[in-house]
Amino acid sequence: MISTPAFAQHGGGKCMMHKDGGWKASLSESQQDQLAKLKLDYKKDKYLLKTKLKQAKIELAILVTSDKPDQKALDNKINEIVQLKSKKMHTKVKHKIAVRKILNKEQRVKFDMKVLKKAFHGKKRGKKHGKR
Repeated sequence: MISTPAFAQHGGGKCMMHKDGGWKASLSESQQDQLAKLKLDYKKDKYLLKTKLKQAKIELAILVTSDKPDQKALDNKINEIVQLKSKKMHTKVKHKIAVRKILNKEQRVKFDMKVLKKAFHGKKRGKKHGKR
């Protein structure tokens, strides 16, 4: 890979649309501190929910593969998984709203554009490596 000053200046290969640094580039130190705390709290909640969700999915798989699957137990486990997914989504949205409250008008516009773009395009996992 060739590295030129112009290439490095624009984020070393990141999309040219982000050459201005997006909404994060204009954060004040106070905003950065507030967002760092919000992010830490969010990550704690998120990872706890992800762990519970993974455990519930494993338990569901065990129930499904038992010699005599109990439909009521399966239904209860499915409901638990749905509730955990719902709670995870609520936590994520609550975090985004809290982030928006810290931003000024210009930062919010850039943040909102990113949120809308992600909602439309979704996560691009593994596309670079041919996975899907």
